Amino acid sequence: MVMGLGLNLSSAWAASPEDGVVLFENYCAGCHPKGGNIIRRRKTLKQKSLERDGYGALEPLINLIDQGQNNMPGFADQLNNTQVETVAQFVLEQASHTWK
Repeated sequence: MVMGLGLNLSSAWAASPEDGVVLFENYCAGCHPKGGNIIRRRKTLKQKSLERDGYGALEPLINLIDQGQNNMPGFADQLNNTQVETVAQFVLEQASHTWK
């Protein structure tokens, strides 16, 4: 069980849009601030880039977050399935709104 900022992120944790924000800030924003990418400029979380790279749908994005690929680490050891799906949904939602 992970405890941080007063949040219980255990496997029984219920996902909400606010959870996506918190999870993204804690696990993703270090490399992907505002949907960008500080490691590889072309591998952003912007709609066009996600679609070009085959991550414009929920399932491939879930797999990427869970297992990782190339410079992107996987988070299967840190996040449960609900949390991974919550982050993926958050990313797709933000991408559809140009990360505003």
